[in-house]
Amino acid sequence: MCVKDNAFIFGGDYKIPVMHKLLDENFIQEIMDDGTYNPMSFAREYESKWTGTSEDAFFNEDLIDKNRILTEPEFEPETSKKRKVYYVIATDVARVQGKQNADTVAIVFKMIERANGTYLKQIVNFFIFNGEHFETQSIKLKKITFKYNARMLVVDAMGLGVGLVDYLVKENINEKTGEIFPPFSVTNDSDYDKFKTQESLPLLYNIKATPGNTSQIHVNCLSQISSGKVKFLINKMNAKASLLSTKKGQKLTPEEIAQHLVPFIYTSIMKEEMMNLKQKQEGKNVILERINTKMGKDKFSALEYGLWYIKILRKMSMLMQVSFA
Repeated sequence: MCVKDNAFIFGGDYKIPVMHKLLDENFIQEIMDDGTYNPMSFAREYESKWTGTSEDAFFNEDLIDKNRILTEPEFEPETSKKRKVYYVIATDVARVQGKQNADTVAIVFKMIERANGTYLKQIVNFFIFNGEHFETQSIKLKKITFKYNARMLVVDAMGLGVGLVDYLVKENINEKTGEIFPPFSVTNDSDYDKFKTQESLPLLYNIKATPGNTSQIHVNCLSQISSGKVKFLINKMNAKASLLSTKKGQKLTPEEIAQHLVPFIYTSIMKEEMMNLKQKQEGKNVILERINTKMGKDKFSALEYGLWYIKILRKMSMLMQVSFA
């Protein structure tokens, strides 16, 4: 940008200060290797690239921000008996280690039942596994399911997810602790009935995103968010300011503060994944494509799989009410 005839302003990426020894290259690598690495934010801050909402984005940024009202993540389940609360764990599966599409993401859904039988959905925590063996992932997912006393573990069972399901339907043993985790049985796929044992727990729901139902899964996600039925955690800066304004927050170590803020950071990354998706119409089907192909969509996928299961759960509840009428 020129200022009259005697000055100009230009931007450059991180390679320039690294080349002149003004910035440590290891520092940049640590940022990229961190579990909360966000390619879009990195592009803005270190590569002088503008990123933001696209006119073609499938999701409306204002609608997402309007529903970012949760001020506290949940590291433990709610124990109050004053209202009916359930938890669902929804998972998008990955296996290969790396930065692009390499994370298995488990999202914790908190479902608060309303008087009319519908649920208010809250996204209260995230768990991320990077490049881990499926048996290790299976153990961790079962631990999370038990920790939140979850009604169901929803798994993306297409492609790589089949390998994870193969371990989830088996008994798993933590070799380091000797802890035994019972097998889960698949509740919606009779092909897995042969793996059932007396110890199997009916806690696994297989999501199979096929060309026939993917469009419905996308549209349901948009509909749920647009109608205000899904609530998300607030942004990291507001969460940090709120935390440090309390006596409890002032007593925390920097490491404890950073750990507390992780779910807020993942929420923001998920939002950016959603804003990076544009709609492509193929006949009656809605196809979502990434605008910036460097940006993943694993957190968004886990979100829409969980919302799809809850929609099916609602239909099943209504059918049962009719059958007993």
